[in-house]
Amino acid sequence: MATPKIGNEFASLTWPAMDMGNVFAEFGVLMLTSVLIAAPGVFLASVLRGFTGFGFGLAAVPLLSLVLPPARVVTLVVLLQVIVGASDLRQAWRLCDWRAIGGLLPGLALGIPTGLAILIHLPANPVRLVIGVVIAASVILLWRGAHLPRRPTLALTMSVGAISGTISGLSSMGGPPVVVYLIAMGHSAAVVRATLSVYFMISGLLSGGLMVSRGMIDAELLLWTAVSLPALFLGSWAGTWGFHKASPRQHRMTALWVLALLAAGLILRALTGA
Repeated sequence: MATPKIGNEFASLTWPAMDMGNVFAEFGVLMLTSVLIAAPGVFLASVLRGFTGFGFGLAAVPLLSLVLPPARVVTLVVLLQVIVGASDLRQAWRLCDWRAIGGLLPGLALGIPTGLAILIHLPANPVRLVIGVVIAASVILLWRGAHLPRRPTLALTMSVGAISGTISGLSSMGGPPVVVYLIAMGHSAAVVRATLSVYFMISGLLSGGLMVSRGMIDAELLLWTAVSLPALFLGSWAGTWGFHKASPRQHRMTALWVLALLAAGLILRALTGA
């Protein structure tokens, strides 16, 4: 039996055929069922983000898609990333590499519309294959000890931002280039995690503003955001606790494995046409 998608099911209820008590009872059951399925997804994605500083969208989107339409999932994930990023901002502020943030954001702003333009003219699977191969090659280089100067040129930083923005426009997965960039600079695990947290929060604010202007945020989505908060904050706390208990090597290896699995998934999906 297919998992109910609350946004679609509620819209399809035949109002004249049932009394209001039955309408709200059915809606309540659908909402509760969906929340019980979605909450573990939000929790696990938040644990990953709390530990590594990234990966919330990568983990949350496929899990939340079990109960919500894809367009709603992306909007919900953006809202949750902004909220959890804002809650961590005080701790991340002093550790964040603000020079990197300043160089990445202009490229991000230019890259997103470029990615959208490419998406219109290219089929999805070749795009997935290229992104997967680029991420896989980057991970292999990092595993072999490749590194960047501690203070890369502004041109390089803006280029990474542009690549991140382009991939965001193509697939909504623009984080990996920034993760690779920060790890290759040799930053400590704490600085990588703090910088990623700030970057994704600002990126989410930019995307959220665009979503508001397009009417993509409504009362139902705000309700989903509210009911997701306990799992979001509990997972963030658990991930942060794990981060402080782990060694820098464990943090680095976890980040590289997450990127490697993402690359493998993209390549496999592209080759199989799934």
